[in-house]
Amino acid sequence: MKNWRGFLLSCKGWQDQKGNTVVFSDRGLVGETKEDEFWIYLDEGLRCGGMHRPIAPTREAVREALLGLGKKELWEAIETDWNKEE
Repeated sequence: MKNWRGFLLSCKGWQDQKGNTVVFSDRGLVGETKEDEFWIYLDEGLRCGGMHRPIAPTREAVREALLGLGKKELWEAIETDWNKEE
């Protein structure tokens, strides 16, 4: 069976056509860890936006975080790669 959290942590990240990138880590910016969460890092490049926060390691949490910020292309890229794992 595939492991969603392990899959995201094993990938080097995704980038969309606008230069937005998203990566996932098991550590926060100062090295903190949480057993039931992991960190999402969204970089919006020169637009000076972005996000770094712990979230639940579930598909729904990642989907809500990305779609809530209008990053549909990034979500679709992650889903495409996830579906290739099967």
